[in-house]
Amino acid sequence: MNSFTQRYDSTVQKLDDQLSVLIDSGSEFDIEKTGDVLTVIFEDDSKFIITPNSPVNQLWVSANYEGHRFSFDEAKQQWLDEKSGEEFSIYLNLLFSKKLDKAIALSLG
Repeated sequence: MNSFTQRYDSTVQKLDDQLSVLIDSGSEFDIEKTGDVLTVIFEDDSKFIITPNSPVNQLWVSANYEGHRFSFDEAKQQWLDEKSGEEFSIYLNLLFSKKLDKAIALSLG
């Protein structure tokens, strides 16, 4: 297993664990993991999809009709959006907070 795969798997496992806690505490969405792909499904049938793109060593997120690509920054030890430089966890916190209409604080570091 290469370092990209290990980082991606670790990140998705942490995210899966934290989303499961949110579900257990009453947040209204579900998660499905099929292979390497994590899909978050909301009551209105909208989805957030997190998937690896191994050939380019990126983590991709599809949400709200937009795609974001994150590369791992060794110096910062963070997944960063390739265009904006935003940290993956900050992006997800904003994304989930807006969708669920409440403050969400996921910690993936």
